[in-house]
Amino acid sequence: MTTMASLTKFIGIRFSGGGGGPSARFGTLALDFARLGSDTDDDADYTNVQEYVLSATIRRGRVRELEAYSSGTCTIVLDNSDGRFDPNNSSGPYNPNIKPGKLLRIKITDPTTSVVQPIFQGNITQWDITYSFPNMSYCTIRASDALHPISKNTVSLTTSAAETGTVIKEILQDADWTSYDLDVGDSTLQAKTFTNANALQALQLATQSEGITARLYAGKDNKVLFKNRQAIYTDSNSSTSQATFGSGNLTFQQIDVDFDDQLVRNKVSINRVSGTAQVVSDNDSISDYNEKSYVKSDLLINSNAESLNYAQSVLSEFKEPAVRCKSMTFHPLLHTDMITQSLSRDISDRITVDFNPPGSGTTFSKQLIIGGITHTIRPEQWQTTFMFSSSNTDSLTWFQLGNVAGTNDQLNTGTFGY
Repeated sequence: MTTMASLTKFIGIRFSGGGGGPSARFGTLALDFARLGSDTDDDADYTNVQEYVLSATIRRGRVRELEAYSSGTCTIVLDNSDGRFDPNNSSGPYNPNIKPGKLLRIKITDPTTSVVQPIFQGNITQWDITYSFPNMSYCTIRASDALHPISKNTVSLTTSAAETGTVIKEILQDADWTSYDLDVGDSTLQAKTFTNANALQALQLATQSEGITARLYAGKDNKVLFKNRQAIYTDSNSSTSQATFGSGNLTFQQIDVDFDDQLVRNKVSINRVSGTAQVVSDNDSISDYNEKSYVKSDLLINSNAESLNYAQSVLSEFKEPAVRCKSMTFHPLLHTDMITQSLSRDISDRITVDFNPPGSGTTFSKQLIIGGITHTIRPEQWQTTFMFSSSNTDSLTWFQLGNVAGTNDQLNTGTFGY
């Protein structure tokens, strides 16, 4: 069994410099770190504070598929017994640079591959000092990833009539965010004029216009990522299972399975700018679960026909509840193979989960897409939880407890291919 102490960890705070925006901007061109030679973003610019860390909790992603991705967060508790993290301590080693906005990054070196893996990067939003007299003090820092500063920014621009990835890039550049990795997109969107609009809401509008399986979130390295609606079928990490938990060395401690009506949508209305609302419903589902609506308006879709396909795809996927594997929790320190999986897996990756529920006599075997990741780290403990997207569109095969696995009819033949 590996210990936390034996792992090479980097928990760095960039006390010098600002919050990590572009070095310069010329018209529509924004230059990122190190382009002018006056600002860098290397680990050498960060102070490694890992010897003072008492605990760290990282949360990224979402719990349910119809939710928009929110900002990932990191909370770190530091030993502040000598007052070094107290912003009021004028003689402290980091004074006067203990300020909100400073960059935080966390990396752990995989002991098997020797690859240095980032697990969080973002900006510190809060320094919270607690004093336990006579001589104990703790500093809790809270940080958020790229979606937080973007949500506090506004944009004023007219986007191109272009593919979704191009529209998202234009919004990000107007918001002065230059670190991104964007799919092209499967739709061509209408031009849209934004005036002092919330930047994150503008990005989410473009993403929603692409389709319900499109995704926009911040990666482990704080790049803004956009995945088009077909990426769950075409990206290698999403289309092919990357690991099987429940066999070999990849053991887990807890599986959460639920069966509820939270995602049931049996009356769907999709409308575009200058379009006509396309409404579809399923009477049997309404009879069984009462009417549960899903409404999106002012989308940047180009035709009523595409709006109708969008509505039909939502109804087809969500008119019935499904037994879903909500989350899986494991302890990486139990085996180096699990450390590798904890560090290398990311949102949108596909994995396989196998287990035998007590008393069921049936093997649970399902491929699942990771929708969120939580790490809880203490001096000699490390717990990782993968939260899974819930719909059958996230699986090449689907499975319900007590039934035989069947082929997902959404792949290739379904309306998500529109």
